[in-house]
Amino acid sequence: MTPLTIDEIKQVAVKINKRTYDYEAPFLQKVDQILDESEGKHVETVLNEAFTGLLAQVDREIEEMESELGVRPSCALGCDHCCYFPIIVTRLEVKLMLKVIKGWPAERRQRMAAQIDGYLTTYQAELAELVELDFRENPAFKERYKQKNLPCIMLDQETRTCMAYEIRPIPCRTYLNYASPHVCQESHVPAEPLSYEFLYPFYVGGMAEVLAEILEVVEDSALGFSYPQDAAEVHYLPLLLQEEWRGGAVIAGE
Repeated sequence: MTPLTIDEIKQVAVKINKRTYDYEAPFLQKVDQILDESEGKHVETVLNEAFTGLLAQVDREIEEMESELGVRPSCALGCDHCCYFPIIVTRLEVKLMLKVIKGWPAERRQRMAAQIDGYLTTYQAELAELVELDFRENPAFKERYKQKNLPCIMLDQETRTCMAYEIRPIPCRTYLNYASPHVCQESHVPAEPLSYEFLYPFYVGGMAEVLAEILEVVEDSALGFSYPQDAAEVHYLPLLLQEEWRGGAVIAGE
C-alpha cells in the first residue's frame, strides 16, 4: 500500500473523529467472556487473561478502523524508531507485565531476565537522569527523551524487535505510521504518525471491571499489588520496572 501524505493522514484522523461507534461495548463484551470462562481457573490466570485479552482488544479495534478506512501502517518488523520514545505506564501495568512473564517457558523467562538485568546496568546513569525529566510539566519531554537515544527496556537491540510483544503497553500499540518510514528516521518527534490512545480509557475500564470481580474474592495484597493506588501511579516504564525488578525474581517465581 502506498504511504500516505500528512494531509491524507489528517483526513483519516478526521474520519476517525467523526466515526459513530460504541468503543466501550467490545471491551465490556471481552470482560464478560473472560469472567464467563473463569470458573475453575486460578485467580492469577483470570487476571493474566484479562490483561492480555484487553490489550489484544485494543489491537482489534485499531485493525477494524484501518480496514474500514482502507489504510495500513508502514511500520514493519525490525523498525524500532518508536522503541526510543518515552513509554508512560502505571505501576499496576508493570506488575501485571511481570506476572505474565512469570508464566512464560523457562528459556524465554531467562532471556528476559538477562535483558532486564543488562539494561539496568548499562543505562544506570541515563535512568537516573530520567527522574528529572518531568512528563507532566515539561511540554518538550518527548523530544528531550528521544534525544537521549534510550531504547525501551523490552527492545532486543540485535534483532530490533520487542521481547514482550504480546504484552507491550498501550502507547506502543496505539502509535502508528501511515506515511513513509523515512519520517521516523528524520525527526525525533515526527508529525505524521497517528495515535489511537483514545482507546486507553476503554482498556482501563475493562480492567477495572475484572479487578472489581477478582477483589471480591481475594485481597489485592495476595496478588502482589495495591489497588487502586498502583493504578493511579504513573511513570516511565524503565523506572517503574527498575523498582519492581528484584534480581531475576521472575525466574524464581517469587
